[in-house]
Amino acid sequence: MHHKFVIFPFTAMVGQKILKKALLINAIDPSIGGVLIKGDKGTGKSTFVRSLSYLLPEIEIVEGCSFNCHPSDIKLMCHSCQEKYKNGGTLPKLSKRMEIVDMPISATEDMVIGTIDIKKVLKKGIKALEPGILARANRNILYIDEVNLLDDHLVNVLLDSAAMGVNLVEREGISIHHPSRFILVGTMNPEEGDLRPQILDRFGLSVEVKALESKEERLKVMQYRREFDHDPWEFEQKFKTQQENLQDKIIQAQKLLPQVMISQDMLEKIVEIITSLGIKTHRADIVMEKTSKALAALDCRTEVAEEDLKEAALMALPHRMKQLPFQKDEPLTQEAIENMIHGEPPEETFEIDRQRQLKKNITRTEVKGALQGKNSSKVTGSRGMYLKARDSKKPASLAVDATVRKAARENNNGKLVVLPEHVMEKVRVSKGESLYIILLDSSSSMRMDKKIGFAKSLSWLLLKESYEKKNKIALLAFRGDDAEILSSPTRDVNKIEESLENLPTGGKTPLTPAIYQALKMAKLEKRATPTLVVISDGRGNVFLEDNLETDIKLISEMIDGVNMVFVNAETRNRSIGVLEDISISFTAPHFYLDEVV
Repeated sequence: MHHKFVIFPFTAMVGQKILKKALLINAIDPSIGGVLIKGDKGTGKSTFVRSLSYLLPEIEIVEGCSFNCHPSDIKLMCHSCQEKYKNGGTLPKLSKRMEIVDMPISATEDMVIGTIDIKKVLKKGIKALEPGILARANRNILYIDEVNLLDDHLVNVLLDSAAMGVNLVEREGISIHHPSRFILVGTMNPEEGDLRPQILDRFGLSVEVKALESKEERLKVMQYRREFDHDPWEFEQKFKTQQENLQDKIIQAQKLLPQVMISQDMLEKIVEIITSLGIKTHRADIVMEKTSKALAALDCRTEVAEEDLKEAALMALPHRMKQLPFQKDEPLTQEAIENMIHGEPPEETFEIDRQRQLKKNITRTEVKGALQGKNSSKVTGSRGMYLKARDSKKPASLAVDATVRKAARENNNGKLVVLPEHVMEKVRVSKGESLYIILLDSSSSMRMDKKIGFAKSLSWLLLKESYEKKNKIALLAFRGDDAEILSSPTRDVNKIEESLENLPTGGKTPLTPAIYQALKMAKLEKRATPTLVVISDGRGNVFLEDNLETDIKLISEMIDGVNMVFVNAETRNRSIGVLEDISISFTAPHFYLDEVV
C-alpha cells in the first residue's frame, strides 16, 4: 500500500531549460528575489513549481514555532525564539520538507501579513501576532498563481517583505516583526495584461515559458504524463536517482556559493550590458551579479565566467527592459547579449528624446486639487479599498473596529467608553483613474527651433507617466484647419507612440478649435476627471468664430469639470503672450517648455 502523495518529478519535466535554471538558482540563493514565470495556460508553469519543493533539501525548524525559525541561526529566528535561545541555548527541532505556500487571489492584507490579537494584548499586555501567509512562507516557497490579478497594494507588501526578509505588522500603535524569507514564485498569463514596471522590477528573474516546439519533446511529455497517471509511484522510482543527484547538486552549490568570486572585468561587463539596454534600476546590476554567482556554483565553479553573464542576462533583464516603456517587444536574445558583450552600438533614429526627465510634474494635483488620479491615490471617502484607519475629527466614514480598539486600549478603569477622541476614520485607496488628453500643436510655427522635438518628447514623457500609473491617455494633434484625433482614450500606449513618432507637421494653427474639440472628448469621460494638456506656441490663426476673445468665451462655457494645463513651446522671453492670457482666463496653470523638460 502506498500512502504517500506523489508529485510529478522535477527531473521528468521536459525542456524549459531556462526556467529550470531560474528555479534552481533561487533555491541556491533565495535573496535573488524569486522568479516570475510568464506563459500561456497549459505550459506546465505550476507543475514546475510544485515539483521544485520535492527537490529542495529538507530544512531544520524550531518545533512548535509558527514562523519555521532556524533552530541555531539567531538571524533567522523570530523574537521569542531568539529570547529562548539566548536564555536556554538549544531549541527543540524538526526536519521537514520545504513546502509551497499558496497565495489566494482573494487574499486580504490581514491574511497576508497576519493580525494582532487585541484581546490578548489587553488581557495580558503581550504582543500577540496571529500569523498570516508570510509567517507560513518563511523559509519556504511562496507561490502566487496569476500574480497580475492580485491587488497592487498586496503585491507591494509581499515584495517589500521579500526584499527585506522581514514582515512588519503595525496595527493601532503596536508593531511586531518576524523573519520572512522565501523563494517567491509568481506565474501569469501575458494575455491577461501585464504588471506595473515597478512591480516587475521587484521579481529577481523572469522567464517566458513557451509551448514546446519539437515533435520529440511533445511526444515525450505525453508519454511521461501517461506513465505518471498509470502508476505515479513507479514513475517516481524511475527518476529517483536523477532527483537525488540534482538534490545533492543543490546542496553542494549552496555550500560553494560563499566562495564564488567575480572579477572586476565581469562586474564592468554587467554594468555595460545593463546600461546599453537603457535599464535604469540598480536592482538589475545586483540581481545580475547574484544570478551569475549562483549559476557558477550550480556548475561547481568558484569563478564567474562570461557564459554565466549571458545566462544571467536572459533571466534577470527581459522584464526590466520594459523600463523603457513601450518599445516594440523585442525579446532579449543570445545574439543581442553577445553583441553587447562584444560591442556593437544600436542605432537610433527617432527625434523623441527618451533620455529627458520631467523637471516639473505638470499634472500634479496640487495645482487644482480636483484630480483624484493615481497621483493622489490615498483619498478618504466612501469608495475604494479600506486600507487602514486614522484619527479624525469629522470622519468621512467611521472605522468602527479601529475606534473600539482605540477606546479599549486607552480605557484604564475597566469600562469601555468611546470618547470623541477615539474616533478613527477609514483610509481607502481609490482606484481612481485619470485621463490625460494631450493636445499637440504640429503647425508650421512649431517646426522652428526644434520646438516640435521638445513637444514630442514632453508628450512621450506624459505617455510614460500614464503608462506607469495605468492612466488612460488620448492624443490629438492640430494643424491646418482642425484637430485630428491620433488616438482616442486608451491604455495601449504603443499605438499612441507610433502616431507620435510619425506625426505630420506644417500648416496653419487652429488653436482654439482644437481646444474646443479636445473638451468635447473630455466631456464624454464618465469615470475620471480629465486633464487636458495643451502644448503649443500660442500662434493661433484659425478661429471658431472670428477672433480669440469670442472663442475664449465659447470655450469657458465647456470647461467645467476638466483640468487644463498649458505648456508653452516658447521660452519666457520669446513667448507672444497668447497662451499666458488664455491660461489666466481659464485659471489654468501655465509652464514654459524649458521649465518642464
